Amino acid sequence: MTVILPPPLVFQGQLWSTDALTGMAVGLRRALGGECRRSTGRLAMVMANRPQSVALFFALSSCSVPLVLLPPDMKPWRSDPPLPRDTLLVLLESERDLEPGARSLDVPIAIIEEPEPPGGAPDVPAFMTMPGLVFFTSGSTGRPRPVYRSTRALLDVSRALLDAFGLRPGDGVITTLPLARAFGLNHGLMAAAALGSPLALFDHFEHNGLLRLFGSGAYQYWAGTPMMADVLGRTRLSGRHPAPPVCVVGGRVSSEIARRFLERFGVPLRQCYGTTETGSIAVDGAPSARVRSDTAGRPLSGVDVRIGDDPRVPLQAGHAGRIWLSTPAYMMDGYGFPPDLDLPETVDGWWGTPDVGVLDDRGALVVSGRLDDCFRTNAGHLVDPASVAAALDGYPSVIDTAVVPLATLTGPALGVLIESTAPLRMIDLRGHLARSLPLWSRPRVIERISALPRLSNGRIDRRACIAILEKALSSDGSA
Repeated sequence: MTVILPPPLVFQGQLWSTDALTGMAVGLRRALGGECRRSTGRLAMVMANRPQSVALFFALSSCSVPLVLLPPDMKPWRSDPPLPRDTLLVLLESERDLEPGARSLDVPIAIIEEPEPPGGAPDVPAFMTMPGLVFFTSGSTGRPRPVYRSTRALLDVSRALLDAFGLRPGDGVITTLPLARAFGLNHGLMAAAALGSPLALFDHFEHNGLLRLFGSGAYQYWAGTPMMADVLGRTRLSGRHPAPPVCVVGGRVSSEIARRFLERFGVPLRQCYGTTETGSIAVDGAPSARVRSDTAGRPLSGVDVRIGDDPRVPLQAGHAGRIWLSTPAYMMDGYGFPPDLDLPETVDGWWGTPDVGVLDDRGALVVSGRLDDCFRTNAGHLVDPASVAAALDGYPSVIDTAVVPLATLTGPALGVLIESTAPLRMIDLRGHLARSLPLWSRPRVIERISALPRLSNGRIDRRACIAILEKALSSDGSA
C-alpha cells in the first residue's frame, strides 16, 4: 500500500516541510484525543488554503469515519440535506471566529490548539485511510448538495490525472484553487501528495505572486479557472514569460483567452471537465502542439462517455446532447451524508450529468453548457444557450459570456451578459448574432459588464447573472 504524507508546502514565502506538517498532524490528532475514536457519525472541518488546515486534514484523514470538507465561506454550510447533528465539527483555535456561525448548525464542536510539532520521530498514523469525503456542489441553481465519494475513488482519479498529463514524482505543483472543492483538492493537494512534490499554495488568487512562481521554473503544473487565465493573459509584461509546461483550466475557455495565454506564456491552456460527483473525467493531455482550446480532451482511463437523450441509444459523433458517464472507479457513492445516501439515478449503469456536450470524430469531448439552460419556445423550437455562447466566441473584445434563460410573461427568453475589454456597439453585435443564429435563438436582452460575477470556485454565478439581466429586462419594459 502506498504511503501518503503531506507534501512540502510553500505558503506566503515560507517552506513547510513534510516532516513539519506530519508532526503537526500528529500533534492535532493527539490534541483531539478520544473525540476521534468516540465519533460514530462523521467529522467535519473547515478546509482553508493554509498549512494548518492541510495538517488538520491529514490528521482527520487517519480517523475511521467519513470527513466533511466545509469551505471557509459559510454559504455552502446550509446544504440540502443539512449537516447531521451527530457530526463533530473540528475547528482550530485560529478559526474561533467561525464558532458563532457553526453553532447555528446545531452540531457538537471541538476547538483545538495548533500544537508545535512533537520532538523526535513521531508515531505517524496511516493517513488517507478514512472511508470517504463529503464535498458540496456549487449551489449555482439552489442549495448546495452534499456528495459522498470514497477515499479510494478520490485517490484513483488523482493518479489517473497525473498519468494523463505525464507528470512525474517531484514535479512541482501550484494551486490557486480552493482545497475545499473537489477540483481544487484533486488538482492541488492530492496531486502533490501522490507525486511527493512541493505544493505552492495560495489562499487567494494573486496574479503577481503567481507570475513570480511561474518565472522560477521550479513548478511543472498549475490548475486554475478561465477567469485566472484571463487575468494572467492580460497582465502587462514585456515579451514572453515562462510558465509551467502543463497549465489546466476547469471549464470552457474562449478562443481569445486561449490565444492570449499561449502568446504570453508559450504553453497552451488545457481544458479539463468533471463534476463534483465524479471528479475530473476528461482532460486534454495531448502534446502541446496538438492541444485544442475548444475541447476538454479525451476521457480518462476507466471513463466511458456517451451523448444523447438515452445512453442506450447514443448520438453519432458531432451531435449535441446530454453527457452520460460510466465510471465505476470514480463515481460518487451518493448524495447526502453517510450512511444516509440517495443513490445516483442511472440508466443501465450510465449517469446523466447536468451538462450538454458533443463527442467529435476523434473522441474528444466538447462541453457546450448546462442541460437545464435549454428550453423550448412556444412554437416548439429548442433553444440551446451554448450555441449563442459559441456564436460570440472570438467576437472582438469579448472575453467571456453568460447565456441564461429568463422568465417573462410570454415564456422563457434568452439573456446574455458579456464580459469585455471595451464597450460594445450593440447594433453591430446583434447584427452578428442575426447572421449566426436562427430567429428563435437570438437573445432578448444583452448587457455588458467588466467582470462576470463568479462563485468561490471560479464558476460563473448564474443566479447573479440572471438577476442582472432580469433587472435590465424589466427596466426596458419588455418583461
